[in-house]
Amino acid sequence: MSPRSKQQFEQIRHHRKTAIEKAAMELFAENGFTGVSISTIARKAGISKGLLYNYFDNKEALVKEIVLEGLRQMMEELDFDFQQELSEESFKKMIERNFILLKEKVSYWSLYIAVITQPAVISLVKDKIFELVGPFIATLSQYYAKKGIKNPEAHSLLLGAVLDGIAIDYMLSPTDYPIDDIKAIIIEKFI
Repeated sequence: MSPRSKQQFEQIRHHRKTAIEKAAMELFAENGFTGVSISTIARKAGISKGLLYNYFDNKEALVKEIVLEGLRQMMEELDFDFQQELSEESFKKMIERNFILLKEKVSYWSLYIAVITQPAVISLVKDKIFELVGPFIATLSQYYAKKGIKNPEAHSLLLGAVLDGIAIDYMLSPTDYPIDDIKAIIIEKFI
């Protein structure tokens, strides 16, 4: 048997890190961030506690990575360059993509919201969240300012809050929620 290559070690590391994050997210969602120990996370991930510390310094670093990675993933999957000017067409595509992502990954986002809305978690990540979401809000604000909307930043924040609320409502009852009708209303009212 030949020694592992650097690429194989990176794959192993990636799989272990993913397993740790998945186990932690499930446990944090079920038991609350403060109600879960590093030992419990390691056990659920199928690794030793010591090995977990090779990936994360502590439980706080782990939950920060989970929350921030979820936001980075959402921004990346929206597939929009927030450095460019937003057009009506690109805005509509972004909203449609947001709804597609919500439908495709409802179980992931259900766990994610259960974790991120915990007060202990919010206090750890709120500054970084605003840093990551800032370009999105700035781009929306520029769009609304160009359209002559009074208080464009508040309008942008309102859209974000409405989309968050829709996501939560949809997760409560995905089969009964009129997600496509809601999407059409969002496009009509906010674009």
